[in-house]
Amino acid sequence: MATESVRSDRAARRSPVKKSGRFDPSLDAAILEAALAGLGELGYERMSMDDIASRARVGKAAIYRRWSSKAAVVADAIAHWRRTQAPVEPPNTGGLRSDIDALVAAVPDFDQDALNTIKVIVGVATAAMHHPVLAAALDDLALSTPRQIINAVLDQAVARGDIPVGRDLTLVPDALMGLNVLRVMTGRPIDRVYVRRALETLILPLAAVDPGK
Repeated sequence: MATESVRSDRAARRSPVKKSGRFDPSLDAAILEAALAGLGELGYERMSMDDIASRARVGKAAIYRRWSSKAAVVADAIAHWRRTQAPVEPPNTGGLRSDIDALVAAVPDFDQDALNTIKVIVGVATAAMHHPVLAAALDDLALSTPRQIINAVLDQAVARGDIPVGRDLTLVPDALMGLNVLRVMTGRPIDRVYVRRALETLILPLAAVDPGK
């Protein structure tokens, strides 16, 4: 196990993202879902590439042809799950308020299985504190999409004049995602009521404040 972890970490430093030139793309979803299942049962530390291969009923070489390491598989599995649960394109309705309404409307009704998966993801994020390669893969594959959506909504608002030019908005996406993690860790739901409160509390005030004051 330790030898495999060291070898995987070295490979991930060279190429932490999914590899190109896959032989059978139809296996991707099966491998990613197997990784999520393994995470739910074993956690990141205990789960191995052999375990993922066994659950997906593929050879381990088939995984390494697609991903360079366990960290990359896990990060892409989380990104894969998110794509099935939430939009991947930012709304552009013509106004910040209506963009927020569109984001709130897109929040899924999480069932218990989805909530359990979210808890698994929080566990992976905790493990990433001790695994720089995993942290980098998560940032690149799993966190980039929600960050890009929030940034796009903010950029559109600035371009329309809803938010004053020159406002420092760089911490807003991370603040929103951090609040989501806190909700899950404390056993509270990420529902439409909460998402609206978070967006209106953090984003709308940015548009309302006069930059000259």
